Amino acid sequence: MSRTIPPASSRAAIAAVALLTLLAACVSTSPPPTAVPSIPPSVAPSATPQATVAPPSPTATTTVTPTEAATETPAASETPPEGTAAPTVEPELAAQINAVTVQVPPIRELDATSDVPYQFVSRDDFRQELIDTADEDTTPEWRAAEERFLKRMGMLPADADLQAMLVDLYGAEVAAYYRPETGTFYIIERDKPFGPSDKVTVAHEYTHALQDQHFDLEGARIKDPAEGDAILAQLAVIEGDATLTSQEWMIANLTPQEQIQLLNEALGELDTSQLENMPLVLRRQLEFPYTEGFLFTRDIYGLGGYEAVNQALQTPPASTEQILHSDKYYAGEQPVAVNLTDLTSTLGEGWSNVYQQTMGELNVQILATGGEQPPVNIPGLPVEWPHQEVAAGWGGDRLNMYEGPDGAWLIDWQTAWDSNGDAQEFAARMNELQSTFGGESRVVVNSEGAKVVIASDPALLPAILGS
Repeated sequence: MSRTIPPASSRAAIAAVALLTLLAACVSTSPPPTAVPSIPPSVAPSATPQATVAPPSPTATTTVTPTEAATETPAASETPPEGTAAPTVEPELAAQINAVTVQVPPIRELDATSDVPYQFVSRDDFRQELIDTADEDTTPEWRAAEERFLKRMGMLPADADLQAMLVDLYGAEVAAYYRPETGTFYIIERDKPFGPSDKVTVAHEYTHALQDQHFDLEGARIKDPAEGDAILAQLAVIEGDATLTSQEWMIANLTPQEQIQLLNEALGELDTSQLENMPLVLRRQLEFPYTEGFLFTRDIYGLGGYEAVNQALQTPPASTEQILHSDKYYAGEQPVAVNLTDLTSTLGEGWSNVYQQTMGELNVQILATGGEQPPVNIPGLPVEWPHQEVAAGWGGDRLNMYEGPDGAWLIDWQTAWDSNGDAQEFAARMNELQSTFGGESRVVVNSEGAKVVIASDPALLPAILGS
């Protein structure tokens, strides 16, 4: 499932990565190489990166000039957005932000091609922007259908309000964000002095600006919400790169005292009930681009430095499977194309295909947990999820959800697997989870892999599966 949010900084996820980086800093200050093949020639810079839709412009702008000395103060924008007054940025604060933006390009090995403005916005303003921009890539009807789908799959509580949950989650967890269409990054104000974690956030968002200037994030973005798995995979490269760069900046530029302060802040950020109380599907989709995206980017950086990262931005992974298993990205293992026959005419008058999606390995992994939690479950930190081996052999999938008269509905989900054994393992787990689905279900292993059909009425199943 796709999420309409901008390239951003998740407080808990980045805090967790910062914690891991700080704890490992005594061993290595750069990501180690991994034992995987070199990047193949097919990874060419002609393919397109993807970013998420960004919210509209908040408040007035201050300009960061990358070529200025670290002690100079960015100049205020001459023309702030209509109807808002430019805020006064303390010279000391502006100098701290400017110092970070000067230090990031040599680390990321990309020079800014133009000035990068930044703005401070309130968290309330950001929450309102999430609400106001909900229709940029999806319609209310699509989001309502996605909510019904997640509930019918047992991945969302029956009484949940998906849009409200997303606003609550992202409204609380996002620390800053970047808007490709304005070339501006936005820092969400908080009631604490500007400190080490804020500097790491600036490094993260400034990296997004460099990505955008060199690789046109918005122009190449996947906009089809029915391609949620590919959207998440591409976002994981974008966020993984920014997270890696900000951590490299942190080790190179924070004093030991600041690193201790950041460690304390990171531990505080991990003690949060916001993520713990969210449905796993929402939490994992928030964390995934930062945590697994960071690990994926670390792998490719270890093989070929930032040039390899640049190639991944331009030829992004096609699936979350390739993020979770970077060797499959290097090997060029693409998802299996699964083609579903439209069943609208088979189902009869009054039926329509209201929702289409590719779940991908990540969402299959989430579904396979059945709500079980790992022994150690710290938001933002990579863990071994229960039953994650069920999803490991994923090869591809596609689903359609149909709705008909009198509240009738049916989900037709075909999956493909690396082997028949993988398909059998998946089918067995889905059969174990049948009581969690919102309707009557059948799971069959077929020549393509495994098919899952869930319906409001068991009488609908024979029409799809036969008697």
